[in-house]
Amino acid sequence: MRRALLLSVALPWLSLASPLVAQEVPASPGAEQPAVLVADQLLITPDRRLIAQGNVEAFHGDVRLQAEKITFEQSSGQLQIEGPIRIDQGGEITILANAAEMDRTLSDGLLTGARMVFQQQLQLASLQLTRVGGRYTQLYKTSFTSRHVCEEGKPPLWQIRAERVIHDQVEQQLYFENAQVRILDVPVFYFPAVRLPDPTLNRTSGFLVPSTRTTSNLATGVKVPYFFTLGESRDLTLAP
Repeated sequence: MRRALLLSVALPWLSLASPLVAQEVPASPGAEQPAVLVADQLLITPDRRLIAQGNVEAFHGDVRLQAEKITFEQSSGQLQIEGPIRIDQGGEITILANAAEMDRTLSDGLLTGARMVFQQQLQLASLQLTRVGGRYTQLYKTSFTSRHVCEEGKPPLWQIRAERVIHDQVEQQLYFENAQVRILDVPVFYFPAVRLPDPTLNRTSGFLVPSTRTTSNLATGVKVPYFFTLGESRDLTLAP
């Protein structure tokens, strides 16, 4: 009952965040709607700020955000979010962060100390993550590796480090700039630019996740497979 009551308070507050825009432009069925905000405690300050604390959750479409505290600025329409933060997108992608500043639709913003996890299997860890237009995610000084890394203090078996990574959520592609493929933190390949399909994409041409291989003739090495689609029912994988 308490959470339902707080929800009924939060909804009209957020819907009135931009009254002039609402009066000038008639609302359309496909128009962007503000996020729904739910929390244990809500406070509206004299300077028209809404502060939510305790088990805070925000919902917008298929995006669900969880945090410790959210402050909504009416003048700027921005959400100041204090972590730990968890953002789930349709069950496929999870973003974890320490702090964030996002818009009222959760589609644009800046997150610090962020990790982006695909299907609980692979992750991108970055000092800073920027969301743009609800489609692109940019990560800086990034490490791409498996979701379950080695014991604390030990480097992961494999990782890809890059100065910048761009994730296109619509095309389901990852673009790496100045990327290094590392095995046990030792650089083995360098790519000025490389494109990988993200793990949520079922089938497309591109590099696949590297793996290690040990044979009696060649000892231990790394495989960097490339997948070619040759039509709807044919494909080819090369793994040098």
